[in-house]
Amino acid sequence: MRLGIVLLALLSGSCGGPPQSGSVDSRPDLLLLVSDDQGVVLGCYGAEGVQTPRLDAMARDGRRFTRAYAPSAVCTPSRSSIYTGLMPARHGANGFGPIVDGVPVWGELLGDAGYRTGLIGKVGAKPLRRFPFDFLSRSGRADEGARSLRWHVEQLDAFLQEDDGRPWALVVNFRDSHWPFPTDGAPFGEGSPPPHDPAAVAVPGALVDTPVVRAELARFHDGLRRMDATVGAVLDRLAEEERDNVVGFFTSDNGPPFPLAKTTLYEAGIHMPLLAFGPGVEAGDDDHLVSLTDLLPTFLDLAGSPGVAGAFDGRSLVPLLEGGDPQDWRTSIFATHDAHRVEPAVPSRSVRFGDWKYIRTWGEGLSFENAVMLTSDTWHEMVRGASEGDAGLARRVQRLRFRPSEELYDLGRDPEELVNLAEDPGAPVATEAAEALAEGRRLLAGTDLVSDPGR
Repeated sequence: MRLGIVLLALLSGSCGGPPQSGSVDSRPDLLLLVSDDQGVVLGCYGAEGVQTPRLDAMARDGRRFTRAYAPSAVCTPSRSSIYTGLMPARHGANGFGPIVDGVPVWGELLGDAGYRTGLIGKVGAKPLRRFPFDFLSRSGRADEGARSLRWHVEQLDAFLQEDDGRPWALVVNFRDSHWPFPTDGAPFGEGSPPPHDPAAVAVPGALVDTPVVRAELARFHDGLRRMDATVGAVLDRLAEEERDNVVGFFTSDNGPPFPLAKTTLYEAGIHMPLLAFGPGVEAGDDDHLVSLTDLLPTFLDLAGSPGVAGAFDGRSLVPLLEGGDPQDWRTSIFATHDAHRVEPAVPSRSVRFGDWKYIRTWGEGLSFENAVMLTSDTWHEMVRGASEGDAGLARRVQRLRFRPSEELYDLGRDPEELVNLAEDPGAPVATEAAEALAEGRRLLAGTDLVSDPGR
């Protein structure tokens, strides 16, 4: 049954919101699963050497969005966008700061729609008092339960036991792929497989292939596999409880904590997984440009309270869940980054349109730094290789440390964004690149979805 028809039946002819007194509330339960610092490193998105069988199965059986984007390259602004449906320029949390006063948020809006709300794990937004949930079980980075399959299932049981008859909207967050990576293979219970083999890891072309890098990637993959198993345990527990009316999504907040990924607006930093599953969701791939800002409007739409048109920067994905092709869907998508715990801020803004990515960065002469550079074995290997005469590594290290003011990448021909066509247009695509560069400048200058540090 199509989701639109499902909603009409659930609302029984009403104009939205909670059912009338005395009626049976059969609206779907809503589930959002969010991994930490993952990006699209999943088997179902083509990542080689990583074992994520439960999420790969979710992608086969549900809807896989191939062009989903985070609005920012770090957790706080990105998660704040999930909870508000707004870009960082609108909710105010451009870096690690709080959202501005007066912005309606997830728990308030879904609560007003008649849903019982809950969150398990990391909140990742500030101030905490502005993000109310009926059930809140937080985990800090160092908490034992933060990376425990058992703890997540126990908290899910606690949430389900507080059932008060209302449908629910639950967010479950997983820290497993956040640095520091596991060193023990990330076991998750009886029958846990051995650690990932560094020799079998696929090293992204933007990094450097050394034993040290392979070892760090393997530990990252171990964390991803435990996260995958925990997702599976959560879904299995819901199945045991015969919760067969759940519509859910899986995504991540930003890219992996490796060089040229997290904290940058390259694809590795902002291209996200987005998998949808549940009754009424048509299986298959969807290539529309979608954003994490779309999640709150989607949940409200599924709850029968879509809200006021224009209240969000995101829009409901319900037509896409049904396999539709809205003619007025967005043709470009924006992202923003300011700083990541290390000053000075070197702000960047990007726009993806067609197969092109345009990035504008301010801060000429400033050395860009982030927490990844302080913790990443891979970054230290890249710096070492550059110092020993590897010209390609030296260019990549230089590009990250001293950001070009303009970058343009042809993602169709250069998916790992190794050739900056704003500096070197290249004879075969010179005319196309010049036109795309002009279009990228026009799109960034013409939107208020990102703040412009140059104004």
